[in-house]
Amino acid sequence: MHNSMDKKKIFIIIGIFWIVIIGGFIAFKEFTLQTGDEILLKTRPVDPRDLFRGDYVILTYDISTINTDTLTYQGSDFKEDEKVYVLLNIDDQKIGSLANIDKNMPKEGIFIEGTVKSTYSNKLNVEYGIESYFVPEGKGKEIERNLGKIFSKIAVDDFGNAVIKSLVLDGKDINLD
Repeated sequence: MHNSMDKKKIFIIIGIFWIVIIGGFIAFKEFTLQTGDEILLKTRPVDPRDLFRGDYVILTYDISTINTDTLTYQGSDFKEDEKVYVLLNIDDQKIGSLANIDKNMPKEGIFIEGTVKSTYSNKLNVEYGIESYFVPEGKGKEIERNLGKIFSKIAVDDFGNAVIKSLVLDGKDINLD
């Protein structure tokens, strides 16, 4: 009797632990969505399928491949899996473009934290955790047809964490209903 009560308590504690972890992750993303600076990034989507989750688009950005020739650091200064901060220029239409890349978190400006995935000479491939976006089944091909014209509307917090809010075509959020 006493042993089964202890097992039940342990099971409840483990369940509460996982609820707190998952809830914290969701709250963190939601906080970034609600309080982050909203910017647009030019995308280049590709449409694979995940049989278990419907359609999703894989997104690469103009800032995904960085030529370091004109920047403070050179490509050889970075290693694979290294954390980097990409400082952005934001134009009048809120479109972000590469200003610089740094190994240290900038003290000001809008920047996105990323991870170097590969280096080659003066080029870096960087991922930001915003490279996939799930869409209702059947919508992926429709988005793929607009290659090069789509922007991701991104929320970026003060620490460089980015979350996709929506996809934008011709200045309007793409209706995914």
